[in-house]
Amino acid sequence: MTNFRVITKHATTTLSAECGLRHSCLLIRHSAFTLVEVCIALGLCMLLLGIATLSVTGLQDQARLKRTASEIESTARKALQDAIMQQRTIELALDGGLGGDEGGRVQIKRLGDKAFRNAKRGEVWEFSPTGICEPLEVRITSASGVIEVGFDPLTACAVKKNVSVNS
Repeated sequence: MTNFRVITKHATTTLSAECGLRHSCLLIRHSAFTLVEVCIALGLCMLLLGIATLSVTGLQDQARLKRTASEIESTARKALQDAIMQQRTIELALDGGLGGDEGGRVQIKRLGDKAFRNAKRGEVWEFSPTGICEPLEVRITSASGVIEVGFDPLTACAVKKNVSVNS
């Protein structure tokens, strides 16, 4: 006669047979993850980390481009102020001199121009002692993106700013 007894509290099973031999076995329940589940979870975490890194990099590029546009605007306003205070014409070089920290290729569009063009060698932007500057649009193209800034002739303030970041 075979006798089976299961004790669920201790998770043990005792087997006893007619011949008097006993066998006991401890059942262990694991609540672990399989290797496939761990790999999928790590893959998803890496994907989220990559997306977060790319968006932070894009924000940094956009901030750098906006800072360069602000530097160009402040340079123009200072040149206009200096022209008024010193009662003499102030000139800013346009052939690559307005790049700021960003660097890149500088293009301009003067009043009457239909499209942006590269500044010619020795071309300048004049600020008159009467408090007027030439209306001008500047485009800086770099690896990070493109900045386009249009200036008001009376205040030398940016009236049109367009910053686009490369993806």
